[in-house]
Amino acid sequence: FDGFLPNPQSRWCTRNLKIKPLEKFVGDDDAISYIAIRADEDRVGYISTKQNIKPVFPFMKDGLVKIDILKIIKESGIGMPEYYSWRSRSGCYFCFFQRKVEWVRLSEIHPDLFEKAVRYEQEHADGRKYFWNQEESLLELISRKDQIIADHQRLMKLKKKTLPNRTLIEVFDSVLDDETEDFCFVCNL
Repeated sequence: FDGFLPNPQSRWCTRNLKIKPLEKFVGDDDAISYIAIRADEDRVGYISTKQNIKPVFPFMKDGLVKIDILKIIKESGIGMPEYYSWRSRSGCYFCFFQRKVEWVRLSEIHPDLFEKAVRYEQEHADGRKYFWNQEESLLELISRKDQIIADHQRLMKLKKKTLPNRTLIEVFDSVLDDETEDFCFVCNL
């Protein structure tokens, strides 16, 4: 997109890969957009500027918080999506809001996708540098793999001690929230 990848200042991926296709698909027909933002989230999410697309926030309306959503998923029999075993939220494999430990896990679980992300960082005809993680390149990040994993495990243990009687997914989520302040408002569960 204009020669650059998405980043926190220019999230064209959300606009061009999610919002525009939805609005094009709906066209001029009346539609209800069910937005899965929980009552314990401090955000609004996407609201269409098109009058024919009406937003509805069922989780907010019913006062459902994260633990309620996890209970619904468990009781439905569907279960948690597999990627939640190593990711903190849904979204794209290359999301710039990923935590460092999630980039490490991507390199282990989907090395082909990790290598593709590395190539995106390196292939700029005009010589510009672009990193998915604003602090370092993915190659620099992966060279610190053992330290990133150790730091993550230390935080997990600390959270488990300070948050007794929590499920592992709640502890994992809490740790990942502490690892970064940034997250994608569209992709956050």
